[in-house]
Amino acid sequence: MQWKEASYTDKRGDVFRVYTVCNVDATVVDNWLRLPFISLPPDPDGGTEDSVVRLYVEMRFTTRRCTSYPEPGRLQRCRESFKLLAYDATSDVGNERRPTWDDRTYRTIGVVAADRVFADTADSSVVNAEVRGLQVRRGAGVFLALRDEGACATVLRIRVYYVVCEATRTKFAVFPLTVTGPEVTSVVQVCCVFHFCMVTL
Repeated sequence: MQWKEASYTDKRGDVFRVYTVCNVDATVVDNWLRLPFISLPPDPDGGTEDSVVRLYVEMRFTTRRCTSYPEPGRLQRCRESFKLLAYDATSDVGNERRPTWDDRTYRTIGVVAADRVFADTADSSVVNAEVRGLQVRRGAGVFLALRDEGACATVLRIRVYYVVCEATRTKFAVFPLTVTGPEVTSVVQVCCVFHFCMVTL
């Protein structure tokens, strides 16, 4: 686990803390960075086994071009991407050994690849922005992790959120604040009783 905390200066001159990794001269690279436990509130209506929320993970990061190293002969591993993984849990059980650091324990959400890479450190302000989605059960939680296998990358920011429909009233219909469904195209069921409408997942 060789992700290291460092300082980063943006174009405006603001300095903030980031995580960076660059072990391209090693023959075996397997660096993990795990985020704190994220818990989701239970469904206020009691919910069912299918009560699932779709979380979104927004990442801002920089990546160096593999062909731009001054000593390419030293390169053993070089990638321009890293993996986003998740471990579902009901409580904060994370420590140095649990959950174990492997693909059997974590589920892979996706490979996060850089659309824009920089050639040298003087141009390291080239920033990528990627968003990935995953399903998490209501009333439970998740550990998110980044896995590097040979990139030279810096993670500037990670923002985790879910989407809600704001409470609204129109004519005789009332729709309370409602978390959207597990899929991007989830259909939300609407139940109407007399002149009162409630949105349920």
